[in-house]
Amino acid sequence: MTATDLGLQAFLFRSMAINRALAVEEGSPPVKAEDTISRFSAQARAQAAAMGDVYELLYCLENSIRELVESTLKEAHGTGWWDSGVDASIRRSAEKRQEDDEKARWHGPRGDSLLSYVDFPQYGDIIRSQWVYFEPLLGDQGWVTYYFAELNRTRRALAHTGRLTAADVERMEVRVRDWLRVVG
Repeated sequence: MTATDLGLQAFLFRSMAINRALAVEEGSPPVKAEDTISRFSAQARAQAAAMGDVYELLYCLENSIRELVESTLKEAHGTGWWDSGVDASIRRSAEKRQEDDEKARWHGPRGDSLLSYVDFPQYGDIIRSQWVYFEPLLGDQGWVTYYFAELNRTRRALAHTGRLTAADVERMEVRVRDWLRVVG
């Protein structure tokens, strides 16, 4: 089989997979998430719904942190912000994750920036290592250290489908409000 034949074969398989995902071949609409989730117990669905609200906070917060880190480092270092502003070990780890994700062609990427491949506590490491640029906005480096360490406990529980107590949820909400108060 030639390289052209292999390329055509790959194109046809991708097309078939897309058609299947869109239910074009069967002529029926795709299965909706509500149809699938209804197969789980009412208790599991209720817990998931409650954690969904907290996940939404986490999603918004983590993306806000990424935006702050990237925009601050771009302003400080220009287009070479990733190489100049991020420690080599963090860069290597993120780049390896991105490479691994690229091998899973059936799955979409985590995001457009390499910061999408950084572990949550490493955002704090990046901020502290570039403190001269973040100090005018964040003010207290000790707060940053504490903030990322404490919030990471809640984030891990939530990211690994754990349940949070009412106190954990309240703490998360307070921490998100703290972040918004500090960064605007």
